[in-house]
Amino acid sequence: MITRKAPLSRHRIRYLVSSKNTNRNGRRTGHSRFSTSTYRCAYSDTVSNLNIGAHTRVIFQGFTGRQATQNAKQSLDYGTRIVGGVKPGKDGEHLGLPVLPSVRAAKEQLKPDTTVVYVAAQQAASAIEEAIEAEIPLIVAVAEHIPLHDLLRVHSVLRTQSKSRLVGANSPGMISSVGKCRLGFHPLPTFMPGNVAIIAKSGTLSYETVASTTRAGVGQSLVIGMGGDPLPGTDFVDALRAFENDEDTKGIIMVGEIGGRAEEDAAEWIKDYRKRTQNPKPIMALIAGIQAPQGRTMGHTGAFVGAGERNAKCKVQALEDAGVVITNHPSKFGEGMKRLLTGNTNRASSWSSTSNPAAQKRQIHTLLRPNPQSNTVSQPSQRRNIHIAENQSNRMLKEMGVTLTESEDPRGRDYFLTVTMDRTNYTPCIITSFSIGGESAHNNAKIYPLRLDKHIKGSMFSSIATDLNCQKNLSSP
Repeated sequence: MITRKAPLSRHRIRYLVSSKNTNRNGRRTGHSRFSTSTYRCAYSDTVSNLNIGAHTRVIFQGFTGRQATQNAKQSLDYGTRIVGGVKPGKDGEHLGLPVLPSVRAAKEQLKPDTTVVYVAAQQAASAIEEAIEAEIPLIVAVAEHIPLHDLLRVHSVLRTQSKSRLVGANSPGMISSVGKCRLGFHPLPTFMPGNVAIIAKSGTLSYETVASTTRAGVGQSLVIGMGGDPLPGTDFVDALRAFENDEDTKGIIMVGEIGGRAEEDAAEWIKDYRKRTQNPKPIMALIAGIQAPQGRTMGHTGAFVGAGERNAKCKVQALEDAGVVITNHPSKFGEGMKRLLTGNTNRASSWSSTSNPAAQKRQIHTLLRPNPQSNTVSQPSQRRNIHIAENQSNRMLKEMGVTLTESEDPRGRDYFLTVTMDRTNYTPCIITSFSIGGESAHNNAKIYPLRLDKHIKGSMFSSIATDLNCQKNLSSP
């Protein structure tokens, strides 16, 4: 065990991070670590922290804020065991519960199992790091638009310890209908205790799914909002591992969407699960974005198909190959899961055999609302990437002293270079790709992860130069 004589400040936290000690699954490969966790443990071992219920002691960070106050009142009425909250540098009382100046003080005095982070995006990463430093077992972050570099730093911290598990960011939270424990802002009227666990990227689609299972009478055991950010703290595989061992869960529902490969990783896990389990729990899924135009970002910050990533139809195929029952609308989950739980394997709600689409009705959370006419000038759609025109890129490279050969490629290829993030390994990366005759550049993408704790080798630059058909062999700066 490693002990610390004094608490670490949130400003020192970043200097203790070393992402070289863990692999893509959070398994430890080195000796540096952040928390007091023993050597054999890793972030992946914190999945059991997702098992919330009536026993769960909850605190709120940003407790006295308007949104936190409103949601805390509702959660208290629901039966959630909220024991207090945190407001930096302040002591006092709020909603009849203690307010403490730091998460560490709250940990020592209130003994919480969970913290719900109601802090603005600009300060959310620091609040999450403070909770990790205090070794709070479960951290739920609801803020959207946390800067990507902040999230990369948070994940590098998470993967050096084995005490804390993060759900989110950009998550509606979690809720145990059986244990009457709500962490976040799920709409309570739609929930009913039952035996179906749900994991969803989209908050709105998860509410629809919950409403469907309630109408069908199967209810919910545990609902996890994975969140729509590109770098979630808990993904589908993590949730599936928790659901597998949950005694209250008899069936599982996944709600995915375009972007990343979390659904494909889940499909691989499900294949293994069905092989090693005599009576596997039935699993249904929906993938949003089947009709999404190529290159379009659909709502969430992570809902876009990056270079080298597969589209929604490919994800559907991967899940079907793993034995998952696919549906094309969340309102069909309830009756579909009811049939699966009662032993009727008729897949009438499957993707390939949709019953009368005209009969679909809008449900509780998608009621039609008037669309008032607006005289404001429409704004151009936002893009998630920065596009540099060819003449601009040539000028920039020349300014950096790079010799260019401006002849056309003899094979008729167009080359692309993207600097983005690796959503599987939680690191920045460089992606090279090319297209011929207008085909998608995604089909020929190569990914080069950027390990910020290591010196970038010249061989990687040479490989990138070869991919882009550069005449000059680039070397490490």
